[in-house]
Amino acid sequence: MANIKTKMCGMKFPNPIWTAAGPASADANLLNQAAEGGAGALVTKTISVKKARVPIPNIHSVFSGTLMNAELWSEMDYLKFIHDELTQIKDKSKKIIVSVGYSPEDLMVLGKELNRARIADAVEFSIHYIEKDAENLKRTAAALKDNLDIPVLAKLSPSIQDLDSVIQVLDPLVDGFVAINSVGPALDFDIETGMPFLGSSDGRGWISGGAILPIGLHFVAQISELTTKPIIGVGGIRSAKDVIKYIMAGASAVQICSLAILKGQKIYGEIADQLSDWMDIHDYPNVDSLKNTLDRSASKTPFYLKQGPQLHPKLIDERCTHCMKCERSCLHRAIHFDGNDFTLDKSRCVSCGLCASICPTSAIILESI
Repeated sequence: MANIKTKMCGMKFPNPIWTAAGPASADANLLNQAAEGGAGALVTKTISVKKARVPIPNIHSVFSGTLMNAELWSEMDYLKFIHDELTQIKDKSKKIIVSVGYSPEDLMVLGKELNRARIADAVEFSIHYIEKDAENLKRTAAALKDNLDIPVLAKLSPSIQDLDSVIQVLDPLVDGFVAINSVGPALDFDIETGMPFLGSSDGRGWISGGAILPIGLHFVAQISELTTKPIIGVGGIRSAKDVIKYIMAGASAVQICSLAILKGQKIYGEIADQLSDWMDIHDYPNVDSLKNTLDRSASKTPFYLKQGPQLHPKLIDERCTHCMKCERSCLHRAIHFDGNDFTLDKSRCVSCGLCASICPTSAIILESI
């Protein structure tokens, strides 16, 4: 059986499927539910020196598996959260990672208090709401590192323009990275009333869930080329398949929030079991053997439309269920089924690859034919 235990920053975890800072980890009750549901570590909702005034409504389902939220940090007093909520966590074997924000002044206060309480195993700080110039990033990270003797993780915003520079600034100061935070600003509204779905002052919020998976994977893959420190992947996880992608891209663990909101706190253990089963089938003995196996080769010869050999869809008959998704989605009408017989008009095909990506049984592959 595959070993899905993971280790980073001197800490050991039973599995790499953790909670993420957000509504599903807002208090002791929810964190206990996550622990019972099999989470490998408990990452709390972000706390700050000043309590948040969270607007209502604050979460909206944009489309299946994707949420938009106007959530902020915790609306709970930070002293109550540290000394009352965290002390009620029942499963003492689970590591507690406290998410904190936002300014250097806030983090200095929070770091000192967490160090006194001796209840957190690590701290994650978000750069989501702060200025991201080099000097401010240094001050923000140092405010925690100078006041804590536990690992400090930097959670990165997808709004970062120059990721290389940010990693270069933070790498000497932190013990690891978390990527990414939610994506936005974003807006959605009711066409009948013209009213936004969220109760924020301008109706805008932030996108999380399935739609942001490729953005999170990009960040993790790029960060893994810029640092040797551990990375935790966040954003868009819907199944063990997405966890596998994050690990292959360079993550040592992942965090999940939106899926837990939509499907309940049992999902952590379910995905951990699915991960273990997949690793068994594919002969990966442990998480490290799967990590960083994304093909980053720059030597592959690219194909270019109408220049040299072309990639075209090829049907594997025994896999095809004749659902016709490929035919319906082909804008150029290059694919056609006559009964169960598949035909391809190469003169129409532009080799876009969509047919292969939407085939539910992987019956279409792209080949130079």
